[in-house]
Amino acid sequence: MKKAIFMSVLIFLLFLSPLLPQEDKMMVIAIRAGIYLDPDVESPIIETAERGAILNLLSTKKIREDWHYVSFYSEKRFVNFTGFVHTSAVEMMYEVPEIKEKEKKKPAEQIKRLEVIEEVLFESPKKIQVMLEKTNIRAEPDFISEIIHQVQLGISLQAVGKTGEWYLVNLPPDEEGLIISGYIHQSFLQEIQEK
Repeated sequence: MKKAIFMSVLIFLLFLSPLLPQEDKMMVIAIRAGIYLDPDVESPIIETAERGAILNLLSTKKIREDWHYVSFYSEKRFVNFTGFVHTSAVEMMYEVPEIKEKEKKKPAEQIKRLEVIEEVLFESPKKIQVMLEKTNIRAEPDFISEIIHQVQLGISLQAVGKTGEWYLVNLPPDEEGLIISGYIHQSFLQEIQEK
C-alpha cells in the first residue's frame, strides 16, 4: 500500500516538474550551438540548438572550465538530449524569456550582422602555442564553422588578430606557397611572451 502511494506521488511529481519554476536554465546566444557527446570540440555533435533555444543546466559546475552539462528538447526529433555545450555559445538566465516570432524567423545572415564582433588586427604578430593534443583551425570564429586544418600539441603559430575569443592565425605556406588563415579558440592556446 505504501509502495503504491509512493509511486503515485513520484509519477505525479514527474508530470508536474516541467511546470515548476527552474532557475538553472541557459539560452543559446550563438546563431547555432552544438550539443556535444563529450566536453570536447573533437567529440561528435549529437544535436544543434538554434539561437534563443532554452537549455536545462544539469550540473552547476563547469566541466573542463569551458563546458556545461545540459539537457535539450529537440523539436525536430521529439527527444530530450543530454550533452555538453561550450560556454561561448550560451548565457545563464533565471527566467524563460518570451522569444518573439520575428526573432525566430530572421534569416541567419541578419542575426549574424546584429552580433558582429569587431576584429582587432595586431600591429605585430603574437606568438601562440597549441595546448591540446589536436586543435582545429576553423574558417570562421565559431565552433560549428568548417574545420580547415588541424594542429598538434606544442605547435607555435603567428596570431595576426583577434575576434572575440578567437585568434586569427596564418598557417605556414603550403607546397604552392599559399598562406591559409583561420581561427582558433583562445582556450586551446597559450601566448608566448617574447624576450
